[in-house]
Amino acid sequence: MNKKLLNLIIFVFCIIFGVMLAFGYEFVYNTISDFIHDNIHLKESSYKIFILISVGIIYIGFLVYFFLSFILSGFALEIFDYLVKEMRKKQLLPVNFNIKKKIYFLNIYDDIIDIFKIFIRLFIEIKQDKDKFSKVLEMHLDPNVKKEIDERDINEIYIGNKTKTGTILFSDLRGFTYVSEFYSPDEVIMILNEYLSESTRIINKYHGRVNKYIGDAVLAVFEEAPKYADYMDQDKAVLAALDMQVQFQLLFKKWKEKINPLLKIGLGIGLSRGQFVVGNIGSENRMEYTVIGDTVNMANRLCSLAKDGDIIISDDIYKTMENLLVVDVLEPVEIKGKTGKYNIYSVKTRKMLI
Repeated sequence: MNKKLLNLIIFVFCIIFGVMLAFGYEFVYNTISDFIHDNIHLKESSYKIFILISVGIIYIGFLVYFFLSFILSGFALEIFDYLVKEMRKKQLLPVNFNIKKKIYFLNIYDDIIDIFKIFIRLFIEIKQDKDKFSKVLEMHLDPNVKKEIDERDINEIYIGNKTKTGTILFSDLRGFTYVSEFYSPDEVIMILNEYLSESTRIINKYHGRVNKYIGDAVLAVFEEAPKYADYMDQDKAVLAALDMQVQFQLLFKKWKEKINPLLKIGLGIGLSRGQFVVGNIGSENRMEYTVIGDTVNMANRLCSLAKDGDIIISDDIYKTMENLLVVDVLEPVEIKGKTGKYNIYSVKTRKMLI
């Protein structure tokens, strides 16, 4: 709004306010009438109105306008100056932002408009930063972890450890070290990103979630299905593993056509089921939300035993899905860090349910 127009509006308001106030008090008329009655030759009603309007404009209206313009503005300026200093300390306003020193309410009005504009700009920037940060979190964090963090207070960022039951899937590329050594960085990154993207899509499709990428390896978690759910977590993990192998072969064919017909690279997968611990692990300065435990270690060991195209499962998974799977029974193996030998199986396919 134009400053002159605003000034005029306030002035008119003060005049109207003064006249209305004068008409509201009979004693104003009685007091002034004694001084000028002999010099005014008007009818009584006109005389009274004239006096009240004059008093309202000259005395009350101008006094109110003066009070707003100077006295009240000086008091408001002190408060406003303090607020600006505090907002600069909190970095809510630029350090070089200064208010006008003239004691006049329109200057304060201008400052308020300037601050309002700054707040609008800051709000937009903060909203953009928040959306950007949220998108980055979605790309780097487990969706369940992001959801839990969003629901917590700003001072409650630590996520406690929990013991859960489910199936752990480890997948790892075979021959990727050779590829990294003898192919260009762009080709290596393309292979890795396409493999990880497709694996993540498949894992999410079958109710699992990627916990982390470890170089060219994928660690995924399929938690125990909720009560009354019509699926088993180990079944979904096996279906995901079979799908990953199929899609990997399609990617492999594309890579050979695009990069090198002699390209050699494969995919091995290991699955284990049992209890594991999920939670924050790390130092005070940097923590990572991950899964640990014997079940995780077992899946990692089985993955290391898997050759190109293999899906090796533990005995626990096989016992619960024996009638659903077609497998090759492998020789019992010793698992690093564990005593005795363990039965393992290579999944060929899952039987169709009739």
